Amino acid sequence: MLLDLSSAFDTVDHATLLSVLRTRFGVDGAALTWFESNLSDRFQTFQVSGAMSVPVAVDCSVPQGSVLGPVKFISYTEDVISVFKKHGVRHHLYADDKQFYVDVPISNIATTLQDCVSDVSGWCSSRRLQLNSEKTELIWFGTRQSLQKVNDDNLALQLESGCIEPVSVVRDLGVLLDSELTMKHHVSKVASTCFYQLRRLRQLRRLVGKHVTAQLVSALILSRLDYCNALLAGLPCSTIQHLQRFENAAARLVCDLRPHDHVTPALKQLHWLPIKSRIAYKCNGQVGM
Repeated sequence: MLLDLSSAFDTVDHATLLSVLRTRFGVDGAALTWFESNLSDRFQTFQVSGAMSVPVAVDCSVPQGSVLGPVKFISYTEDVISVFKKHGVRHHLYADDKQFYVDVPISNIATTLQDCVSDVSGWCSSRRLQLNSEKTELIWFGTRQSLQKVNDDNLALQLESGCIEPVSVVRDLGVLLDSELTMKHHVSKVASTCFYQLRRLRQLRRLVGKHVTAQLVSALILSRLDYCNALLAGLPCSTIQHLQRFENAAARLVCDLRPHDHVTPALKQLHWLPIKSRIAYKCNGQVGM
C-alpha cells in the first residue's frame, strides 16, 4: 500500500513539530530556540494581475526547497513507525512517501491492511495531516493463478474518507510495479522515454559531433537505463531486450552507423556494457556474461 498525504509539507503544524523535536528527539535549549526562530515570523503574499495582497502569517508548513525542510517533515512523521509495528507490517519511509506491505493468506487477505490503514488515518488526524484516499494506492502481488482465486470485493479497503480500490500497476519512486512483478510496464515506459529523447538528440548529431553526442546520451538517456536497474535482475531476456534495442540505437547514433550495421564494435569503442551486464554490475559489482 502506497500512502498519499494531502499537501503533506504544507500542513505541518509548527507547535506540534517543536513539541515532537523536544519530547521525542531531545532537542532543547539553544537548538530548540533556533528551530523556533526558523519557523516563526514567516509571512506570504499573493500577486494577481499586478495587485499584491497584504502579508499573511504562516503558522504551518515547512519549506520544500530547503535542505532542512525534509528533515523537519521526517522528524514530524517518524513515529508513524509505531503504528506499522503494532500491526506487524513491514514498511518503507522516504520523506512524504510511505509504503507498507505484508504477506497474508488468501483467506484473510485484507484484514491486516484494513486495520493498519485505519490506524494510520487516525494517526494522520492527530498530526493535522490528511490521508488522501483518492491518491493512496493499493496493489496485491502474486501469481496470476493466486490473484484469480480472490474475489475483487475482498481486495478493496474501506476508509471514512472513501474506498481504496486495488490497481494493477503502481509507481514507487519512479519505478512501475505490476501485480505479477513482470516489470514489463516499467521496461516499456523506460524504453519509450529513452527513444523519445534519442529522437530529439538525432537532430543535433551532425551539429555537435560524436564526442558531445556521446556525453549527451550518457547524461540524459543512459542514466535512465541505470536507474533502479537492479530490479530487473533475473528477468527473461525477452523483457530486457527492449532496453538492449534502445542501447544499440543509441550507439548507432553516436557512431553514425547505418541501421543494419553491426553494433558490437561500437559498444566496445564507447565502453558501454550490454544491458544484462549493466544490471549484473549494479547488483554485485561484476560484469555478467
